[in-house]
Amino acid sequence: MLKNCITENTKMMTINVDSLPELNDDNFDYYNELAKSMSEEMGVPKDLLINGRKFFFIDCWHKIDGKWYFFKGDNCDFHFINELLGEVISEYFGLDTVHYTVGKLIVGNEEPRIGVVSENFCSTDYKYTRTWDHKLVSGDIRYLEELRSICASDEEFKLLFYDFKKFIIRDFYTSQGDRSGNNFLFKEKRDGSEGKRLAELYDYENGYELYPRNFVKNQLVYQSMEKDFLPKYFKRDAEYQESLEKLRDANMDSFLNEVVERHGIIIPRDLRDYYKETDKKKKEIVKTNRLVKVLKPKRDKKEIAS
Repeated sequence: MLKNCITENTKMMTINVDSLPELNDDNFDYYNELAKSMSEEMGVPKDLLINGRKFFFIDCWHKIDGKWYFFKGDNCDFHFINELLGEVISEYFGLDTVHYTVGKLIVGNEEPRIGVVSENFCSTDYKYTRTWDHKLVSGDIRYLEELRSICASDEEFKLLFYDFKKFIIRDFYTSQGDRSGNNFLFKEKRDGSEGKRLAELYDYENGYELYPRNFVKNQLVYQSMEKDFLPKYFKRDAEYQESLEKLRDANMDSFLNEVVERHGIIIPRDLRDYYKETDKKKKEIVKTNRLVKVLKPKRDKKEIAS
C-alpha cells in the first residue's frame, strides 16, 4: 500500500482546496474557455487541459503563489514509485524531464490523497506540439528518420533525432506502456531561435507493465527489439550505441536508492526485487540479440611480434 512508502522523513508538498472542478454537459463551454486562458498563461497546450467531454485535466492543476502545479495520485504504490523512478532514469539517459515531489492533496473534508506533484515545466516562450499536430503516423524504429520532414534544417533534425534515440532506449528499458501522442511533446522557441526538440518527459506511471518486454512502443514506434535487422542498424549508429551501453551499464539499485534519498520514502522489498528483475530481463534481450558492439581486447605488441 502507498501509505507504507511514506515515513516521517518524507519530503511532502501539501495542497489544500475546497473542491475540485467537475466537468459535465452544462459547463463544458465554461471549462473550454478556461482551458484557453490557462494555456495562454502556462504554455501548456490547451488540448492537454481539456479535449472533448472525456479528456479533462483542469482538476489536476493548482495555482499556488503564482506557480502552477500538477497533482496525480491513485493510491497505487507501484504507480507512485514508477513516477519517481522514471524521473531518475530519464536523467540517467540524458533527457530533460518533469521533476516530482511527494504530494498530499486535501479536498475539503475528504480523506487526503497521496501522490506526486510537479511544477509546470512548459514555458510561454515555447510552442508545444504533438505527433498528431504534425500528421506523423507510426512504424518500426526506422520510421523515426521521417522526423526530417518536420524539421527546418539538417542540423535541427540531427538534434531532434538524437533526442528520440535516447528516448526510445530509455522507454524500452522501463517498458513504458502508455506513451500516447498526449504523453510526449515537441517544443520549439516561438522566436525561431531554437528548432524542434523533444520536450521534457512526463507521465511515467505505466512503466514496467506486463505487455511483451521485448517491445518498445509510442505514438511513432512499435518495435520488437529482437528483429533481425536491429543489430546492424544499431551498431552502425554511435548515438544508439551510446544509449544501449548506458542501458547495459544501468544500476537499478543505484536508481532506487536515489529515489529513496531524494524523497525520504521507503520502497518495499517486493517492488525492489521486481524492478531489479525487469532490469535483468532487458539487459538479457540486449545481450542475446547482440545490440551492443563488443570491443575486442587489444593485443599486446610482444604477442603480435611473436
